[in-house]
Amino acid sequence: MTWLGTRPARDDTYELLARNLRQLAELARTRGGVLVAPGIGTARNPAVLAGDTHVLEVLSSVEQEVLCNLLRTQVPALIALFGRGITVAGAPRDRIGSRWLAGSRSHLATRFLASTAPEHLDRVEAELRRRDGVALLDRMDVYPTRDPDGTLTVVIRCLDSAATLAGVRAQALLLAAFAMQARRMVRDGRRVGNAPQRMLEDNRARAVADGLRARLAVDDKKSAPRSRAGATAQTDQQGGGRAEPTMRPVRDAARAAIRAAAVELRNLDADAAELAPVLLPLDLPDLGVKRRVTEIDLLSRWAAGGDNELLGRCLEALTDPTVGGPLLAWSNDDVPGQTSIVLGSWRSRITQAQPEQAGGGRRGPNRRPRAQRQEQRGGTRSERRSDGRANNGRGNSHGQHGNRRRRNGGKDET
Repeated sequence: MTWLGTRPARDDTYELLARNLRQLAELARTRGGVLVAPGIGTARNPAVLAGDTHVLEVLSSVEQEVLCNLLRTQVPALIALFGRGITVAGAPRDRIGSRWLAGSRSHLATRFLASTAPEHLDRVEAELRRRDGVALLDRMDVYPTRDPDGTLTVVIRCLDSAATLAGVRAQALLLAAFAMQARRMVRDGRRVGNAPQRMLEDNRARAVADGLRARLAVDDKKSAPRSRAGATAQTDQQGGGRAEPTMRPVRDAARAAIRAAAVELRNLDADAAELAPVLLPLDLPDLGVKRRVTEIDLLSRWAAGGDNELLGRCLEALTDPTVGGPLLAWSNDDVPGQTSIVLGSWRSRITQAQPEQAGGGRRGPNRRPRAQRQEQRGGTRSERRSDGRANNGRGNSHGQHGNRRRRNGGKDET
């Protein structure tokens, strides 16, 4: 288990990983080969497709359930952010969102889990098998599991293998923030609702096909005001059919998910530069930068130089532990002003983030939690009814998140 909860810890981890990858690259060279990330091919050697598997440790079955259901709603945005096609020197660019998932027969869209507690999980699995035909939970993009030592974990297996070490770091950091967000939700007594399965599967298919160009359907019944939702239902009844869903760019969905986890990124001591492979593709197009904003653009540029250029550059990127990696360096050279604006705005957003409260608002810097205000008044209403005394104890679980990452079918693990 690798602790990635502070910036120095992440720096040390990825320095070590870079050294290990360099040793592996040297071993491959002595055998006449070249170490490259999955999805990179040459005229003589076709690309091998694979994904990165992340394992997040949780403290309880409730937290496991909440994290699975939270990530279930974010899978389309995650696929769009980290998916990519095949890159081959001299070949046209593969513009699909995720070539790996598009051809996979071993992935299923994640289903809503009403509970992952041991006493309930068998019945949940039986219901999914009966209703949806899901025989094995570990075929889903996100699923709960238990290690041999009893540790509860959540496995994420729907992300394409990163082409750069900076991309690996961005994946792990973002998922760790989502795990901490789920922990906070449990502590505050909140759960994740059951979003429509059909909508999530359609959104997932759009992300697999189009990547960051995709537009995702929005759950109008959840996001629209009550009057609008009622009007929509009435329109559906009058029309006698299913109304067209409201759509929004996948970039907006990804941006909203990261903003919701901004306070957790702050607690992880995250800097916007660590998330540059994610944030630059999201925000640079809004500043007029339409090309050369993603790591896929970078790979395409290297591929234009031929096999040697592509393989050499990819090896450098895969063994470079620099925060932000080659994409950030390229953006700083190409569009320094816009890059500074994007990273600066996200730094402010992260440092100023406030935790969301159970009522849906965010706590101001000088505002006490609701429980503290009630305690000053003599306890909550239910407590005063029972014995009239104030209860000053409040559960507050703090734990360290483990984030493990497997590459290429689990051959390498940190």
